[in-house]
Amino acid sequence: MKEKKIIGLTFPENNANLGLEPSILTVLPQGENVEFSLKNIKFNDSEVEMYLCSVYIAGMDEFKKWASQHDSKKIVVGGYHPTMFPEDFLNYAEKIVMGPCDDLKETLAQKNVIFEKGHYDSNLIGNSRFVAGRILRTLKNIPGCIRVHGEIIPGKEAEKPSGKSEIIKDRILPGILTFKNVPRYDLYDIKNNQQIIPDKKKDDLCSSINTSMGCPMHCDFCCTPVMFGPCLISKPIETVKKEVEMLKKRFDKADKTKKKQRFLFIRDENFTMQRDYKEKLEVIKETGAKIYLFASANTLTDEVAEVFAKNNVYMVCLGLEDPTKDYIKNKTLYEATQRLKKKGIYVYLSFIVDPLKIVGAGKGKEFYDLLYKRFEELAPEMVCGNFLMPFPGTPLWDQFYHLVSKEDFKYYNSKTPFLIKNELVAMKMKYFMFDVQWKYYTSDTYKKVRKFQTNDTLYERFLELRDEFEKMFEGIKHIRP
Repeated sequence: MKEKKIIGLTFPENNANLGLEPSILTVLPQGENVEFSLKNIKFNDSEVEMYLCSVYIAGMDEFKKWASQHDSKKIVVGGYHPTMFPEDFLNYAEKIVMGPCDDLKETLAQKNVIFEKGHYDSNLIGNSRFVAGRILRTLKNIPGCIRVHGEIIPGKEAEKPSGKSEIIKDRILPGILTFKNVPRYDLYDIKNNQQIIPDKKKDDLCSSINTSMGCPMHCDFCCTPVMFGPCLISKPIETVKKEVEMLKKRFDKADKTKKKQRFLFIRDENFTMQRDYKEKLEVIKETGAKIYLFASANTLTDEVAEVFAKNNVYMVCLGLEDPTKDYIKNKTLYEATQRLKKKGIYVYLSFIVDPLKIVGAGKGKEFYDLLYKRFEELAPEMVCGNFLMPFPGTPLWDQFYHLVSKEDFKYYNSKTPFLIKNELVAMKMKYFMFDVQWKYYTSDTYKKVRKFQTNDTLYERFLELRDEFEKMFEGIKHIRP
């Protein structure tokens, strides 16, 4: 008898034109009956043992539509949205996993997990309309496992139910990390990966790796602490070595002649905060790929820059964030960029635009003039703009919750100013965020940094955006809202 399938899916549907390996591959178990589907199509339930679904905040509507066509008893969900709003999934899935997970077997084997539905604690949560319940009691710690959500701290009494809300048992579970398993990258074609970065041509190869999860920094906009707790969870070096061996074989299989450039993104939120980052980087270097990664400016010492230069790091992604704010991590941003440049390492600078700050006469010009001044000062090889997305559960949420409805969640793609409800104003904001980047890339300042017209994915993508936005703006620039 043919073994039934275990199918992994991502919501919203995985974009094969831009992106990297989906995180659900970390959870998928071993076995020839396991597969990952690029398309969120309707399956024959009789052929399937289990659907493993990773649901991001922007994919909830898509997930509900898909789940309503399938047997909910076979659906297991996890990811940011189920972690923040587990109650929303009770009608669509048999098991809801909160927080990070890399061991499906251990996670689903948990018993006596008590969840109090509808719990609300204003001292911990703030003024959030969407906060769901809490896990009250779980099994004791499993040796070798890390449990972030629902863990009972030794020596402390477990919380008691309030007596005012419904209790759910063994359906909403804390995810378990054991670091025993290698992600199922074999189920995903490396050629589906694409990144918009300097020097990478369209047909060059790229892949990714996580050596840690979480971040101890407390940036008010960041949802990472919601998912992982305000801590850094570091993978053992032996686990990283296994994954690197898998990546080397993956690159070689896709490029047997070894003529294509290889790029590897370390997806950690803050790679250099790990005590053993140097040892891990020396291992990852063995892939032969050009490495790029996230880091905080306050961690980039001369020693760190030297380690990067010796281990194939070609670009470091730093968060400028909102240029009107001061961030502890950015007190030494200028010094950090100079250290990297002295070692020939590119700087990728991301920034955040709060749409509400650029409404009104002169406000937008004032903001973008300040931002452009920082570009000139820091001279990054790449810039990338993102509109502010207030995530439920973050400190920033309390300032914006009254402006966000659940219908807005589908716009959590960082490129949509959904806080602005006037469509014309929102369209102009999209153009102006593109325009400041185009202005920088085509400036005399940038010519001194590097050549823009290199036919890499960065240049090709911005040509596409220029055509798209200039055509759009031409039709609306003289229209007043």
